[in-house]
Amino acid sequence: MDAKNLQTALGPLAPLYNDPDVLEIMVDNCDRTLFEKEGRLFDAGVKFSSPEAIKEVVEALLALTGKQLKPEETIVHIPFPESQGRAVAIFPPTAIQGPHLVIRKLMNTGWINWENLLEWNSISQEAYEFLQKTMQAQVNVLVVGGIGSGKTTLANRIAELIPPENRLVIVENFHELQIRHPRAVYLEAVTAPDISVSDLIRTGSIMRPDWLIIGELIGAEAMTAMEVMSRGHTGLTTLHANSPEDALARLEAMCLMANLGLGLDEIRVLIAAAIQLITFQRHMPDGSRKMLEVVELRGVENGRFVLERLFRFDPEKGRLASTGVQPSWE
Repeated sequence: MDAKNLQTALGPLAPLYNDPDVLEIMVDNCDRTLFEKEGRLFDAGVKFSSPEAIKEVVEALLALTGKQLKPEETIVHIPFPESQGRAVAIFPPTAIQGPHLVIRKLMNTGWINWENLLEWNSISQEAYEFLQKTMQAQVNVLVVGGIGSGKTTLANRIAELIPPENRLVIVENFHELQIRHPRAVYLEAVTAPDISVSDLIRTGSIMRPDWLIIGELIGAEAMTAMEVMSRGHTGLTTLHANSPEDALARLEAMCLMANLGLGLDEIRVLIAAAIQLITFQRHMPDGSRKMLEVVELRGVENGRFVLERLFRFDPEKGRLASTGVQPSWE
């Protein structure tokens, strides 16, 4: 799949894809195509003549990967070359109103850097310097946020604070992370149907990583990630949640999905051994993305997680500010 053939396959969506400020493209039906720019949704004005025309774009994209649409498939994932993005298509009867197509572009690694995040007040200088020290101290980090909050961008930037002499093994279902590091190794599960993310996490853990970077946790693979990170592997991973507490509750639920016979108390102890620091950010109503909390997970007492806020967004000051609490590793 080269760039020229990709442009041809995209058809009427190519101009949107070529706009560097467009992050996602959503074909909802023949008459409505939306796109996300600067954190907001806009109507693209792109229309398709029929549901078959949408299907033709999907088939053209899929053909570039050497595959064909199977009659029984109603959900199709399509990776783009060289980490340019990915698409997911949903067909009837799963899609009630006709075929849908969502294309997510991956931002160029040079587009957003720490200077941008500081300039946009997404993070404070004090918090940035704290994260620098944290990565040198080899603290396990969970990056948390909701939809469009910039988790992947932040995970990229935090991982780039890892000392250059360290070896990074990066494990993902779909390749999205773009970490500028001289010793980064990438593994992707989706390219091999018989390999699960859990399998890949285990493989990555025996590849002599100084850091094991795991893409967004969404299911039972969370148990494998927690097991690996709790037994001495330094790691960083991301999770979709609306607060640090929500993130821990979701981690519990995903670990239970693994059905290994562990009780909730045992799973909480495992999580507390695996994760030391949680960053939480949000996509704000004005379109900006801000880190709102940095929290240390200090363990479990009386069956409950012990959390200490190290940084919290101060609405009066309009920035992320230290609470004065010192992390236990300093």
